[in-house]
Amino acid sequence: MPKIFRKTITLDGTAGNGAAGTIAVATVTERVLILYGGVCCTTLLTSAGGGTLALGTANNTGGLIAQTVATDIDASEFWQDATPEIGVSPAITNQLVTGNIIITVGTADVTAGVLEVCFYYLPFSQNGLMS
Repeated sequence: MPKIFRKTITLDGTAGNGAAGTIAVATVTERVLILYGGVCCTTLLTSAGGGTLALGTANNTGGLIAQTVATDIDASEFWQDATPEIGVSPAITNQLVTGNIIITVGTADVTAGVLEVCFYYLPFSQNGLMS
């Protein structure tokens, strides 16, 4: 039976919350298989300097979602790829993950906005876990 991981991330431009660098999303123990899931923006993202976001791991920063201009991600849109969509969007599906999941903030700080992350996953090793 799939397990669920959910996290709400509030970006405010501070270290670990939108400043250029990384934002911790999920700690992955051993290996997991993301069956399906995605990211929804609930509050418009803002960045004065053209900030970008990518979702992945330290070894593959855009492995789940390619680099995207943060201000292209609007409230009520799904961020599943470099072209956020409203209403209907394909999910992130069937991705094997062996490292902690992070959002990489590049170019400039993202100073406001809220993202909700939701993944249904299975352990892909004896102790596979996403927390």
